[in-house]
Amino acid sequence: MLKKLILIISSTVVLNASINTEVENIIGSSTYNTNKNLINYIFNGNSSTYYTNGQVNYIALTNTLQSNGLLKLKYGSSQYINISFKISDNPKKSLMILQDTLKSLGYYYYLVQDAKYDKNKYIWTIKLKTEAAINPLRLSKALARNNCKVSFIKKEGKYDWKYSINSDNSVIYKANDLISNSQLSLKKPLKPYIVKVENATSLNIVSNSGNRWYPNVIFYDNDLNIIESFKDDSLHHNLSIDVPNNTTYIKIDDLYSLANLKRGISITKE
Repeated sequence: MLKKLILIISSTVVLNASINTEVENIIGSSTYNTNKNLINYIFNGNSSTYYTNGQVNYIALTNTLQSNGLLKLKYGSSQYINISFKISDNPKKSLMILQDTLKSLGYYYYLVQDAKYDKNKYIWTIKLKTEAAINPLRLSKALARNNCKVSFIKKEGKYDWKYSINSDNSVIYKANDLISNSQLSLKKPLKPYIVKVENATSLNIVSNSGNRWYPNVIFYDNDLNIIESFKDDSLHHNLSIDVPNNTTYIKIDDLYSLANLKRGISITKE
């Protein structure tokens, strides 16, 4: 019984120390040292709340930091900040998700500073002009919609942030679903249609009346590697097309302009 109690106490002490380190990584040493007593009051004794399967739950952790006014992100004026993302798997697919996520948070313009492999991890670094750093809570939540998990956050100095993202089980969140549906009717696109389809042998794509569609259809595997493409500079109202083996995603576009698909399309799995 005594050994069990000692083990519980030891585990709690280790978790408390670990969560304090994670908090300091996110808010920076200066803010951490200024608010150390408050941080100890908030986290000590319930550190296990912020772990899931032994990993830090950054959504829960940053939510608590934000709720207690410890997530200070504003700079007071526009500044250039550097953000480095270390991606665990499949950079092509993960970058698409990350770029779409940044857009969803309002970050359309940035400079790509570096893109490289380091110890089998892909590192993508951008420079961004902004009046406030990217909110790690909003970023973590947005990435979670694509089944991506933030696995590390560190603020280095005032203007440098590092994120690690586990994208091992990522999915394209806004892909149209032709797995559970056998037919889709899609409206005017703002960008090429992305359709998720598995175990289909062929598709029939109908371009609605009023369109002038010149097909540009690309088939991808689960990692967004191109398997095959179909392009034709003749006008099509109806296209029956075979689906290559191992296709997970299909991009449907027009060779010249998305305006040629302004009336939408319908797709039937055959």
